[in-house]
Amino acid sequence: MTGRDATAREVAEALLDPGSRPVVTAHHNPDADAIGSMLGITRALRAAGQEVTMAHPDDPPVPADLMFMVGEGEEILTRPPEDLGERTLVTVDCASEKRLWHDPVHETAGRVINIDHHQDNTRFGHLNLVVPHASSTAEVLMGVIEAAGIALTPAIATPLYAGMVTDTGRFGYTNTGPETHRAAARLLEAGADNAELARRLYEDQPLDRLRLMGRALDRSQRLADGRMVAALLTREDFEAAGGDDSEGIVEVMRSGRGVEVAALVREAGPPGAYRVSLRSVDPDVDMSAIAREEGGGGHRAAAGFSTKRPPDELLAWLERCVLERLGGNGRP
Repeated sequence: MTGRDATAREVAEALLDPGSRPVVTAHHNPDADAIGSMLGITRALRAAGQEVTMAHPDDPPVPADLMFMVGEGEEILTRPPEDLGERTLVTVDCASEKRLWHDPVHETAGRVINIDHHQDNTRFGHLNLVVPHASSTAEVLMGVIEAAGIALTPAIATPLYAGMVTDTGRFGYTNTGPETHRAAARLLEAGADNAELARRLYEDQPLDRLRLMGRALDRSQRLADGRMVAALLTREDFEAAGGDDSEGIVEVMRSGRGVEVAALVREAGPPGAYRVSLRSVDPDVDMSAIAREEGGGGHRAAAGFSTKRPPDELLAWLERCVLERLGGNGRP
């Protein structure tokens, strides 16, 4: 696919074209920025009179703890519509086409518009609006919506604010700059309820997630001269906890005193397969570079990948990778 980088205004004009009939999607295992961005741009374009369909590769498309953002009557398909070849596929918060459907659905679209903030985005769209210095894809979309001249409403602002507040760690990560706060202020002025979103996102925790967090913390081990903490969650842990929801656990691990890097390894997919989430306190310690070595990706301070390395081998390899970036020496 031959594409090019585009401005927010060019993307807005393409999305407002009467013939575009956008189909909006996001990456596998969506977080609040992915779902919030899907809902925010869909509602904005529908307010402008566009025919918009939402589709997502997961079934169900939305994690249970994010369903509160989905309005009554809002449908998210698990496959794109059959007439995708006559429509525009809009991917949000998706760094690579490999994180869409397993088959190359994007290649059948009439046009692909790729809107993202990941530094390692593969630019797989015909039009690519990738802003690595932005805090979130929600922040990037604010520029598109404003360039389109679409007024922010509470329904549009709320999911965008959810994406922004989660991807910035409640505005505490280093990706939070002055423009992020200005954008957040505009969303609050438009009617986003920050107190209600904080309760829904951070205080309304499912019990199985809390149980898993306890198991991960109890089994965590210090590596890389004590500067890294790692934990492994197995299917037995999921069964004992009553669920496999591990959202937010690696962030809690990273918050430990003296911890510079956290790694959460959990069984996922077929036997022998694992999903690894990496977080660093210092963005100069590039987690995305480690993840890319195993075919994954992400941000400098937050990345992930899937692997079939056995856990002992995996943790030893991760320790070596982290020590190289921290400038330390391995254990004797």
